[in-house]
Amino acid sequence: MLVKQKGIIIKAVDYGESDKIITILNEHGAKVPLMVRRAKKVKSGLQATTQIFVQGLFIYNQWKGMGTLTSVDVLNLNYELRQDIFAHSYASLCLETVDRAMEADEINPGMYQLLNFSFERLQEGVSPQLIANIVMLKCMPRFGFDIDLSKCVLTDTTNPAQLTHFSFKYDGIIASEVTYRDPHALPLSNKTIYLTYVLKDLPLGKIKSLRIQDGIVEEMSKFILLLYKEYAGMYFKSQRLINQLNRLQVTDLAED
Repeated sequence: MLVKQKGIIIKAVDYGESDKIITILNEHGAKVPLMVRRAKKVKSGLQATTQIFVQGLFIYNQWKGMGTLTSVDVLNLNYELRQDIFAHSYASLCLETVDRAMEADEINPGMYQLLNFSFERLQEGVSPQLIANIVMLKCMPRFGFDIDLSKCVLTDTTNPAQLTHFSFKYDGIIASEVTYRDPHALPLSNKTIYLTYVLKDLPLGKIKSLRIQDGIVEEMSKFILLLYKEYAGMYFKSQRLINQLNRLQVTDLAED
């Protein structure tokens, strides 16, 4: 049976000397593994079009089990994501988060919409780190945990100016006046708490302009990764490269 579907390549693995197995997240929100024969051969014309981040119309044969790719009508190669190592690392984190948030046989249109949203914003020049933060915030419930950043869990105050720490002891934000009750609470800026709360709960369709200071984006990123570690025991492979790049950046600044 010949199938035509829009999708995004979220995985690409070499198979043998000349073949490749790709996984696309299709427009219906299903992960589809496909065998690509002779993908690594120059004459096949499939080298560039079967890499991660490629968005296209995928045409493949499928009867039982894994399908076999016939051709790709490319909509966007997203070539710049492979050229810029920082963009590549955070885009990879987006793919890994969405992939691990879904079961192999699950169908979830929302996951495709989330990934498509992230690629559209990357095309608009939005910070790749900020995009990765949004993807991870939206996927939290799928990893079995959620957080309420709208009020202090101890005093119920909703005044943003008073919300200054996150407590793993009390599983939520706490106000400055009660931080003595958890000496190990994580200090966070008011802006980071507020913007994390807004981005987490705001529907994708209402997220328009995205300009947030780099320092806040960085603090938000560290906070989100810590939440995944503490509540889901998750560590993302893509984060290793990001950590290495950050260390190199710090070293370069120190040398200057």
